[in-house]
Amino acid sequence: KKRYFVLVQVSQYTFAICSYKEKKSDPSEMLQLDGYTVDYIEPAGDLEGGKFFFNTVREGDSVLFATEDEPDSHNWVMAFYRATGQAHRPAPPVSTGKSSSLNKNQGDADRARKHGMEEYIAADPITFDHHSLFAKLQNLSLDWRLQDPFASLGWFTPGQVFVLDEYCARYGVRGCFRHLCYLEDLLEKCEKHQLIDPTLIHFSYAFCASHVHGNRSDGVGTVTQEEKEKFTEIKERLRVQLEYQLTNFRFCFPFGRPEGALKSTLSLLERVLMKDISTPVPPNEVRSVIKKSLENAALVNYERLSEEARIEADLANPQEDMVGEVIVPPSRKLEDLIRLAELCVDLLRQNEEFYAEFQNGICMVQ
Repeated sequence: KKRYFVLVQVSQYTFAICSYKEKKSDPSEMLQLDGYTVDYIEPAGDLEGGKFFFNTVREGDSVLFATEDEPDSHNWVMAFYRATGQAHRPAPPVSTGKSSSLNKNQGDADRARKHGMEEYIAADPITFDHHSLFAKLQNLSLDWRLQDPFASLGWFTPGQVFVLDEYCARYGVRGCFRHLCYLEDLLEKCEKHQLIDPTLIHFSYAFCASHVHGNRSDGVGTVTQEEKEKFTEIKERLRVQLEYQLTNFRFCFPFGRPEGALKSTLSLLERVLMKDISTPVPPNEVRSVIKKSLENAALVNYERLSEEARIEADLANPQEDMVGEVIVPPSRKLEDLIRLAELCVDLLRQNEEFYAEFQNGICMVQ
């Protein structure tokens, strides 16, 4: 069983070391440090559970502590030193000979256990390309988040947002670059038919557009030539993807889900068609794009229904392979036509039931 030790400040000048058991909020043991002094001691060979030892001493009383790592031991001793207020500052023992060799081996083992992270911690941050490292970090964060696609729809957790914000603040990653990479990652997921919230894409796209077109409300915003070129490329990819989603709206947004996503897609398409962030796109241009998408959607839906009706007819009236022309009786032709009409009626009813917001959004554009 594990125990956890916490150094608690009880009052302005009083400290106590508390021992907690797992999943318990109240300490099982508590030692007030008034009158104690702390110092390093030599390793005790007959004890298990630690390699670096120190103890607290008071008249007639002594409490022994141990840690696995030497740095942890130093940190604990210094914390006890500040808590006890003792005059003598503890000094770590000077190891020589065999002990020094053991400590070196222990240090190597510690570094191996930490998988070489010490090398990265001690590295000079200015020698790294933080923009490319951030792009990889954000991409991997999105991959992990989309393991539960229906819960996230591409949105990061608060913890992930905090880490990404902190990285940008520490290493000077540009905001426009950050959102361009995010847009690129989200588009890649959309093109692989993963469900992404169009509102999320809209936010990042609007942020980048305000930088590229220089129309930010606060008057502050810069963009590099590389970012501007990348934005133009992403804008074209996004337009093509939105037209594809509108053409295949029954399959990209099954049963109108996620709620409001289809209407948000129309709003995003209107924003993408704008020449800049302040000039609205002419209604005729938006109407023509939507009309073309709906015409293609009608063709796609009819072809799928025709294929479904043909398969049902073949299953209902199986025929062996025949050589020459196959004569289909008029009664069967009529039955197939009636079945196709029934499928078309069902599709129209589903459109009215699940995609009413799509029609309302089109009316708003018109």
